Amino acid sequence: MTTTSLNAGRLVERLSTVIGIPVVPYDEDGAVDQDLTVALTARLVSNGVTALTPNGNTGEFYALSPDERRHVLTSVVSARGSATTIVAGVGFDLGTAITDARFARDSGADAIMIHQPVLPYLTPDGWVEYNARIAAAVPDIGVLPYLTRRAVTGAHITRLAERAPNVVGLKYSVPDPVVFATTRAEAADGLLWITGLAESYAPAYWQAGARAFTSGLVNVAPAVSLELLEALRRGDYGAATRVWRQIRHFEELRARDASANNVSVVKEAMHQLGLCRRDVRPPSHPLSDALAREVAESMAQWRSAVPEVAGERAA
Repeated sequence: MTTTSLNAGRLVERLSTVIGIPVVPYDEDGAVDQDLTVALTARLVSNGVTALTPNGNTGEFYALSPDERRHVLTSVVSARGSATTIVAGVGFDLGTAITDARFARDSGADAIMIHQPVLPYLTPDGWVEYNARIAAAVPDIGVLPYLTRRAVTGAHITRLAERAPNVVGLKYSVPDPVVFATTRAEAADGLLWITGLAESYAPAYWQAGARAFTSGLVNVAPAVSLELLEALRRGDYGAATRVWRQIRHFEELRARDASANNVSVVKEAMHQLGLCRRDVRPPSHPLSDALAREVAESMAQWRSAVPEVAGERAA
């Protein structure tokens, strides 16, 4: 398959939805529980989630070994449905990212999401070069760079899209709707803009042109995330605001203290529902008892939307 046959338009259509970022469950010894990874993926698929990013931030990407990342990807791919679009997270140094991108392609991923480079010395031109080189290594699948820096402008994004035709969109995570609107207006047409800051920012960014959003909440209550999506698609901002208010406390807990407990909150909620253990890897940490109670309180308004689950795996 060549870049020309990628059918970027069709891929953008499939990705214009809630893009779930699956958690990675651990067993009692701290190893990745591959069987439960498959089961949790199947739960997402059966509840209507059609796009998944294994090895995203909610999947503790930076806490996994190379082998673990590959096993997580193949476990998620094994549980996909016929309509599931897989966007594999890749990153770190160029060589590692390219190797993982090719592995993702060969494992059946439809696209890759390139994590924001972790080097402290990032220039906008360097960001373009980093993403362009990785995209060039897998011209037959889609590419979605992950952007968190205001310094990368619409002009830089246009330059990247010109160099890498398989860049079909961006996961945009700069927490400023005005900067987002400006950046999008300055960038090339035809790209899919994904709100990378989840449900909290989805309504504001949707009004400025985003047509998808990532979600960690979807691991807990997929129906709530999908309800928000449908309200935004209808242009029913009253309904979208009602959903937003229901989940605001939960998402605020995830964002508190510079997102220190982002994953821990999601896993605590899943533990309380009997879905998986609450364990996270350092430098993350399980929640205190007080914060765990806040998580329970935050779920009260929408817990009825959570599918029935068995609790035997959460011990």
